[in-house]
Amino acid sequence: MSWRWMITGAVAAVGAVLVAVPVKRVLDNPFRQAERELDKRDRALREEHPDTVALRHRAHYLSETGDLAGAVEISEQLLAERVRALGEDHPQVLTTRHNLANLRGRAGDAAGAAEALERLALDMERVHGADFIYTVVSRRAAVRWWEEAEGGSQGAE
Repeated sequence: MSWRWMITGAVAAVGAVLVAVPVKRVLDNPFRQAERELDKRDRALREEHPDTVALRHRAHYLSETGDLAGAVEISEQLLAERVRALGEDHPQVLTTRHNLANLRGRAGDAAGAAEALERLALDMERVHGADFIYTVVSRRAAVRWWEEAEGGSQGAE
């Protein structure tokens, strides 16, 4: 073997090591891992997007035009789609649950709204903590709907 081939082989070996070291560092980099997690989340949101944006707009439209029963029905479908795509504890799922509970109350089911908001507040506390603003908001909304339910039942007597 000539000395040129030996030098070429040595340079190639050193080059391969130099290329492999930065690649390994990039793969072990915590920022790269975070990027991968964000990519997973973005894929989930892209999965969710086509199926649910139309439902969300339809529910809002029905609510604004006074068809609260229709808005509740569509919001239930929206919630099911979001849970499928994002999981039970995703912030958008928790927000959808809050909106659905309030729609139920506006549609005349104050007790159902209060119960749903109490369950939501427990989940919010588990996920975000007791002092998280939306945990507190959910608790207050539950109290408001319980008051509405009790006022409505007293008026019926």
